[in-house]
Amino acid sequence: MLLTMTELKHKYHPELVFERKNKDLKKLPKYVRVEKRPIPHPPAASPYAGSKVPKIVYVSTKTPFMSAAKRVQKLLREVEKRAMPKIDLHDSKTGEKAKVTQLKESSQALQKEEVFIKATGRAIKKAMDIGKWFGEKEGYSITVKTGTVLVVDDIVEDEGLKKKELSKRAKREQFKSNVQDNNMEVNSFAEIARTAGPALPDVHTMHTPKQNGKRKRLDADDDLPESRTRWVNVVEIAVTLK
Repeated sequence: MLLTMTELKHKYHPELVFERKNKDLKKLPKYVRVEKRPIPHPPAASPYAGSKVPKIVYVSTKTPFMSAAKRVQKLLREVEKRAMPKIDLHDSKTGEKAKVTQLKESSQALQKEEVFIKATGRAIKKAMDIGKWFGEKEGYSITVKTGTVLVVDDIVEDEGLKKKELSKRAKREQFKSNVQDNNMEVNSFAEIARTAGPALPDVHTMHTPKQNGKRKRLDADDDLPESRTRWVNVVEIAVTLK
């Protein structure tokens, strides 16, 4: 499968393809730390809620594998109870055709109601492992969707690290200034040498260190934002009973 420049594959599950959206993030100074805010989502629905209420199991990197799998199974058992009405096969008042119709409708309802496993970022691997576990078991079917969600990070300055970083930066600027002064002196000497005649050898000027062509960094003089937004990958695995 060929990817475009705006797509990327998941490291552990290459069948997952995500859109590459974080293109313009500025590199932050070394003296700040990024605190990730929790991604807001509605509270977990009751297993006994109706079929119109989405049943979602959120997975993090710390979620135990079997704990999440058992939650999905519990939700699916309640789905099965709601889908299968109490049909008395020995009830003579209900015709055979009606009983077959009821069973068919119940089976269709059973396959329509889904339980979702959701995860973002590094937790995607665990969510996919859980989803594949259901996909390999008899009686379950899974559907996988990928996407992105916008999240907010808080940017916090560390005053101690900031002082050290600014001190290092000042020393680098002083070094560059000294090099430039030396260049001026050498260039002046070279000019004198050229006017004095060919007896003196050529003098080569010194070069200042080159700047790396890395992405733009927020300097100390720039206004440091209190927060920033970025996109994170998200996976949604729908599990249904067959």
